[in-house]
Amino acid sequence: MASKAGKKLAGTDLPDLVFRRRKSPFVRLFTKTPPGVVCPHFYELILSNGCPYDCAYCYLRLTFRGNKHPVLFTNPWEEVQRELDACGDGVFSTGELADSLAVVPPLLAPAVEYFRTKPGKYLLLTTKSCNTAFFKGLKPTPQVIVSFSVNAPEVAERLERLAPPPLARLRAAAKLMDWGWRVRIRLDPIVWGGDLFSYRSVCREVRALGAERITVGTLRQYPGLFRFAPGAPRKGLHKASDGRMRYPLSVRLGVYEQIAEWLGIRPALCKETEEVWQALGWTFCGCNCTV
Repeated sequence: MASKAGKKLAGTDLPDLVFRRRKSPFVRLFTKTPPGVVCPHFYELILSNGCPYDCAYCYLRLTFRGNKHPVLFTNPWEEVQRELDACGDGVFSTGELADSLAVVPPLLAPAVEYFRTKPGKYLLLTTKSCNTAFFKGLKPTPQVIVSFSVNAPEVAERLERLAPPPLARLRAAAKLMDWGWRVRIRLDPIVWGGDLFSYRSVCREVRALGAERITVGTLRQYPGLFRFAPGAPRKGLHKASDGRMRYPLSVRLGVYEQIAEWLGIRPALCKETEEVWQALGWTFCGCNCTV
């Protein structure tokens, strides 16, 4: 089937959508973790590519070389199911190469029904959207996990301009919890500008929500991102041993300790180095992408 483009998200200035068949595999094991970084293996389930929100720091700008058009795959569900059936148990994330819910892929509805019947397999949806309409009337299942990414309102206004405000995302998360769905929160990436004052209020809101897991991460970027995202924040970043641009160790330790105090728990950490875990004295007990 030829690509079909030109459909606009109603009432928005977001990019056009592209509908086409996928020729590459839908499922692949995520094994890209560099040495010295704590990040478990999981499966990527690729139902769509790209994200309409185009956040200033997003690695997808580099991944897709500046292409801002979300691609929704239109293959028959049976093609996806054959690949899933051939895989072992685990977490299957649709949010590595796309926002899982900003634009609902045609293949998402059958995916939910598939995972509902697979006790050892879990569908992970990660989003900055407020899209609860997809779930209305659906029976909740423990095999589907919805993770909302949030940030400090001031940071979101500057760097996540096309995405819904963080407090609106948290209200959507609360609604799904009320409906019986499993909900997690990602406070990531934390953008450090000399202090963390802007994060105090959102930490209070996240703490009050009571999601099943909270994962925190600090800003990290590959150097090539700046070719496709000239407005990406750079202040305070230095090249780390894993090839990414990161804040210095002392800054990251201070960030995690302060955020943990405001949250009232030790959160999970996203793609952090063994050095940070050891310096904090924390033990890895799972993260956003584990059961």
